[in-house]
Amino acid sequence: MNPAIKQALKFTNTYKEYKDAPIPIREAMCLKAQYPDLLKDIRDGDIYAGLGNRERIIYFGSVWWYSMPSYTPENQIAGKQGGYSFDFSAIHKLPQTDEERNVLADLTAFWKKECTTSKFYAKTDSRDGVGFLYANNLVRLVKRGLPGLVEDVTAMPDSDYKTGLHLALENVIDVFKYYQKQAEEKGRLDIAANLLANINHAPKTVAQGLQLILLYELLSHEMHFEVNRLDVALGDIYVQEIDSGALTEDQAVEQIRQFYSMINASGETAVCRLMMGGINRPNEVNADRFIMAALKAEQLHKQVIPQVSLRLYKGINPDLIKLAYDTINETNTFPTLYNDDNIIEGVAKTFDVSHDEAISYYPLGCGEYILAPKCPALLVAAWDVPKSLDKAIRNFKGNSYQELHQAVFKELQQQAEIYAKYHKLLIDTHNEQNTFLMASLLVDDCIKNGKPILDGGARYNGTCVMGQGFTNAAEGLLAIKKLVYESKQYTLEQVIKALDADFTGYEELQRALLTEPKYGNDNNEIDIAVNSLWRYMSDESKKAGKAVGLDFFTISSVNPGGYFMGFLMGATPDGRHKGMPYAIGNTPTAGMDKNGLTAL
Repeated sequence: MNPAIKQALKFTNTYKEYKDAPIPIREAMCLKAQYPDLLKDIRDGDIYAGLGNRERIIYFGSVWWYSMPSYTPENQIAGKQGGYSFDFSAIHKLPQTDEERNVLADLTAFWKKECTTSKFYAKTDSRDGVGFLYANNLVRLVKRGLPGLVEDVTAMPDSDYKTGLHLALENVIDVFKYYQKQAEEKGRLDIAANLLANINHAPKTVAQGLQLILLYELLSHEMHFEVNRLDVALGDIYVQEIDSGALTEDQAVEQIRQFYSMINASGETAVCRLMMGGINRPNEVNADRFIMAALKAEQLHKQVIPQVSLRLYKGINPDLIKLAYDTINETNTFPTLYNDDNIIEGVAKTFDVSHDEAISYYPLGCGEYILAPKCPALLVAAWDVPKSLDKAIRNFKGNSYQELHQAVFKELQQQAEIYAKYHKLLIDTHNEQNTFLMASLLVDDCIKNGKPILDGGARYNGTCVMGQGFTNAAEGLLAIKKLVYESKQYTLEQVIKALDADFTGYEELQRALLTEPKYGNDNNEIDIAVNSLWRYMSDESKKAGKAVGLDFFTISSVNPGGYFMGFLMGATPDGRHKGMPYAIGNTPTAGMDKNGLTAL
């Protein structure tokens, strides 16, 4: 039998056995059932253990892109699942025998009712994803080590949650022992020694620290690595090893390069981040010395995964900035640079937190900010802004532009409220089925509060909706204002008919729409329109989030969702044809910036 199908059967039987057990216990036993089966062997040339196996059907995780329960060969929609995640495409692509086909048919029928996605879909008509993301406190992981985490959990008051955390840590240690034995059998005593050291105490060398971070990230994030403050976690250890002569800089660079290579082998393209730098770091000089080695490792690595990123600020070591620019020159892209002096102020305002709390910002996943490791982020809904505009103009019954403007903004307000309620329902559904033990161990306050990450454990609980098409919506609304209500060249009904026809037979109207002001040309009228739309949506989202008990509700526009949303959307009143991409992020629609780079 296919090993992936065999593992799925083992996992499912474990879930059934513990189906009525306390939620943390069931989850912990399922984690034990998926490891080490979901891991690959140590390869020749590796200096670390810990590779993920992409051949999986069912597993417990925070978030991953798996085909949703609505999957069919004709409708191949993959979406984010968190908690108990099942690949509903497996039955269409894996079975080679009647036995495998029958087993997968039974598994598919079972998990179509039991996976977290299905539990959520039973409560809502929405078909967005159900996962969440977070960043581990890697500084605490390295300083406490696995034995320290065990001590921290042991000190908690007795509860099923405490028992689940103990079992989860036991599973982590078992994985280290599994790889230790494998390393010894392969004659890789260096790897075995680092694994054993992590079982017995907190890391004392860079190699031990990187091994601990790599394997814990793999077990807690699967293919979605989020490596935050690596320089703070390992800076002191790095300097001690270098200054004592136990490690040369070249050796350290190679250790870090191989760490990158392991993440590259397991991680998913475009979502695996590695952040260093930033203001107010402890032992900043030591952390900067580690960054110098890490950037040199990136010059050798030259891969998209992980997305090495660096936080800059006034007063940062100028040698570090020069090396960062040199590294970008070598890699063409990385490190991605973030400006603390601007970002921290914006995060504090947007998230309603203090400056000191905002310092912990982290560009999770595609780059949406969270407060790491103080909160999870539910990044699972996509706000199609031109679709909101389209709905408003089609339902409009008034006569004036002022009335239309109010109707459009009312639609945006209602959509913000829908998404806020959606995310609150998602949190409640997760808490009915999952505790996310691996996340709880290294997200601030979960152990102190004695509660799971989404159920009062994390310091903050909020969400981020991925919005796209702001530019197109603002341009379309402005074009309607000027052509329908000011010059009166056309009626709103004519615009709607033109959209329905994808401008076939309405070419003159389309040309008129396209000649109206477009964002990116230093035109004050459209700049104000885009800003006004964005500001209103942000303000209303924040209000809607507070109303349902979220600490924050933000909108991001940083991923390629504008391409996919545009592909599914009809023509829009900015003159855009059906199926064409939206403008990505806060940018002009492609080709519409006509006045040069400085105007843009």
